[in-house]
Amino acid sequence: MKRGCLLLGLLICMICVSLKAQSDLTVTLNKEGKIRILPREKQYELTLPPLSYKSYTPASTREIETKLQEFMPGLTLKADERPMDMQVLSTAYMPYFNVFTPMLERVSPMALDFDETSVVPLGDQAAFLVNGRQYTWPGAGGLTRIEPQLMWQNDRWMLSAGAFAGKFYTPFNPSPQLMGGVNAQVRYAITDWMGVRAWGQYAEYGHKEERNPHMLLNPFYNHTSVGGAMEFHFTDNFGMGFGVNYEYNPIRRKMEPQYMIYPIFQSKGVRIGW
Repeated sequence: MKRGCLLLGLLICMICVSLKAQSDLTVTLNKEGKIRILPREKQYELTLPPLSYKSYTPASTREIETKLQEFMPGLTLKADERPMDMQVLSTAYMPYFNVFTPMLERVSPMALDFDETSVVPLGDQAAFLVNGRQYTWPGAGGLTRIEPQLMWQNDRWMLSAGAFAGKFYTPFNPSPQLMGGVNAQVRYAITDWMGVRAWGQYAEYGHKEERNPHMLLNPFYNHTSVGGAMEFHFTDNFGMGFGVNYEYNPIRRKMEPQYMIYPIFQSKGVRIGW
């Protein structure tokens, strides 16, 4: 028994010596003979770099901004070098640059119809307007017309005058003659809710079109007429007009009355009505 204890003590001493020589631990014995293992105290040397600070000053951008203002990008495509469909200002000619136009004409006879208006302001109260339109009625013909107008308006008065020209196509006149004329219109607001309107128009046809029933009976075509109406505004956006229009009948050679009742819609200065 004593021999075993001795061997065990020697083994413990050898382990302690080995740990003390090969590790960073410190092995000690207290008064009671117990083993204490503690890490060795190490000395660390901290080397801090010297503090160096330089203030940052941004470079001036005045030179770059001046160069950007003077920079003019080079245009590689001039106006006369653009394709033809980009040089046409009117949308009425755009179908002629569409490769699908022949197919669209076979599908719908109204494929080439258009309604285009151009407005040129002449001041705070006057403007010059040009309207071009083409309508097609399948099986009944079509209408091509251009109307320049000069309009003037103030608080209570509205005056407009202009001219028109065009042609009316029917199955019976594949080569129609030119038609033209002049028209004028005036409106006076008596009160905020009541106004009076008067108009007149003179149309001149070619000698082959004077008795064309398809043209004379079409309400969308220009006819010689004169008339007037009273207009009443029930709200800021809605009103009604009541009047009579005398239209010249070239077959009977006299003016015939046409009594009119029409609505008036107005929203944000845009008038929709007769």
